[in-house]
Amino acid sequence: MLLKIKMLDIEATDYPLVMMHKEDAKVIGVRKLNRVHVKVGDHDVVAVVDLTEKIVSKGEIGLYEYLCQKIDTSCSFYAEVSLASPPDSVHFIKKKLDGYPLSKEEIRGIIGDTVENRLSDVELSAFVSAIYTRGLSNEEVINIIKSMISTGQTLDIKRKPVYDKHCIGGVPGNRTTMVVVPILGAAGLTIPKTSSRAISSAAGTTDTMEVFCNVSFHKDEIEKIVDKIGCCIVWGGGVDLAIADDKLIKIRFPLGLDPQSLLLASILAKKKASGSDKVVIDIPVGKNAKIKDTAIAKKLARDFITLGERLEMEIKCMITYGEKPVGRGIGPALEAIDVLNVLDGEGPQDLRDKSCEIAGLLFEMGGKAQRGRGKDIAEELIDSGKALSKFREIIEEQGGNSKIKSDEIPVGAYTHTVKSEVEGRIDFMDTRLINMIARACGAPDDKGAGILFHVEKGEKVSKGQDLFTLYSDKEKRIDDALRALDGNPIGVEKVIYDVVEGELTTFENSWWKTDKE
Repeated sequence: MLLKIKMLDIEATDYPLVMMHKEDAKVIGVRKLNRVHVKVGDHDVVAVVDLTEKIVSKGEIGLYEYLCQKIDTSCSFYAEVSLASPPDSVHFIKKKLDGYPLSKEEIRGIIGDTVENRLSDVELSAFVSAIYTRGLSNEEVINIIKSMISTGQTLDIKRKPVYDKHCIGGVPGNRTTMVVVPILGAAGLTIPKTSSRAISSAAGTTDTMEVFCNVSFHKDEIEKIVDKIGCCIVWGGGVDLAIADDKLIKIRFPLGLDPQSLLLASILAKKKASGSDKVVIDIPVGKNAKIKDTAIAKKLARDFITLGERLEMEIKCMITYGEKPVGRGIGPALEAIDVLNVLDGEGPQDLRDKSCEIAGLLFEMGGKAQRGRGKDIAEELIDSGKALSKFREIIEEQGGNSKIKSDEIPVGAYTHTVKSEVEGRIDFMDTRLINMIARACGAPDDKGAGILFHVEKGEKVSKGQDLFTLYSDKEKRIDDALRALDGNPIGVEKVIYDVVEGELTTFENSWWKTDKE
């Protein structure tokens, strides 16, 4: 069928999508979400079909923005449209939904079609749901990892061995990467750190590092930086490491699905694609963390180690406390201030301690420290100023102001401080609600927005004492965040509930007197 092309200024999907009139679709036997061949000149693309009776007329085919960028429509005003079959990978997804294991070739087909944008969001959602309900064997996870690596770019790092660390997430703040990388770099170790932006949190490592310098670099630029100074802290999205994983993350997030087998594949594919040899994985455990039980955390750790061996990576896991934020600031600029303060020998003690534990374990894995001595070496590198000097070198190499001081980092112009209504002790910090409130303030898009805590869990507070301050560049955002405070992100437990006083009562008029004389 020959249809007139209509360009649609609609950015809807990351895969080829066209819009047809319902009457035209009936003629060639196409239903909604079926596929058609769209041939324009020398271009022949298979696209998913959306149907309408209003946006395009009979005899027209609407091309969404993604397809407009892929096809040269200057050579023709018309497209030849015909029915197309779904890719084989759709049948493989149905097979997994039915509970059957997938072969290496079938997994390679699904991952390949994901990268080439041959699968719709509905089909990818079905794949994620199948993994969530049916699970994956270790062999299937390995095949997904290898397929993700082979369909994306890999870093070619000359300086070996390559060290790395990763946190599976779920804890506000926790900006250990930005402390660990300069510590290892100051010791002469190689750590090309690629990180992500925030998905559901108030800031990712990339969002915070962006306060200091550029984070978007191509593969060859990253390799050049690492070859020169031994380390970097960059956005993984600037280089297509395990690109299929990024597409699956987009599907997983709105569904709220994070199956552990995909978590394993996601992390290990990117570590292997980065050339990592020795890796520490941080697994926080807490009520609102991704992992809520220590036994589950230990099993996940064993899976990381076992799969790492299959991929020729040495992996050690740290199971950490995930019931409170790490650091005082939540939000890009506030977390950046924490990082700079820690590297300057000050700053939040919990962020310093955890960062030095991770760096210390990496030193021990690399034979740079005796067992149990790694943390001491990490602390010496901070106290000597060498780690801070290395961090400033990273900032300069990535195009930032290497002389910046913590009090020069701009934060939100509008603030509101919340005070304790009672005397007591901080007995809980709701990490999920903390992230929600910081995002209501505007983080991470508003770099200066977020929450600054003045107290820690377990600390005694007096009535009227400052608990935390909200920051934003927009006054309305502060109001939005205050509305979210109906569920308190921080709980103060009274030390004394009440004092009961009264006159001493005699046995005769007491309530426990019996009727017997």
